[in-house]
Amino acid sequence: MSSPVIPARVLLVEDDLPLATIVSKHLRARGHEARVAPSAEEAAEMIRSGYRPTLVLLDINLPGDSGWSFLRSGTLAAAGNPPVFVVSATAVPAARLREFNCAGFLPKPFAVPTLLEIVERHHSEAEGREDSAPQGGFDAF
Repeated sequence: MSSPVIPARVLLVEDDLPLATIVSKHLRARGHEARVAPSAEEAAEMIRSGYRPTLVLLDINLPGDSGWSFLRSGTLAAAGNPPVFVVSATAVPAARLREFNCAGFLPKPFAVPTLLEIVERHHSEAEGREDSAPQGGFDAF
């Protein structure tokens, strides 16, 4: 008998509110928690206020600070550095994703089942790691 699946806590940083509404409704329908921040500044404030997402879906082109600025700010360290998937209509080179240690890239427009599969697969992998020993080589100590 398997243990119950712990829902993902998804922070969706997205200024396209119709898209954010659709995505958050689908995530909630699957039992996940979804919070929307329409700007990098609001996402940072949520984290400063104690929100701890287990996964971040981050648009790059935002009003005010960009998604890259948000990643550069170090704000996610306070949330335990959850995995970040860049979700953008603008192509993002793999080197840029590696530079910011992003877990992946999802180009807009995307199919909702693809997004759900990414969230659930990545979240279940993260759950499995939480009970295991620290990962890494000598620099893990």
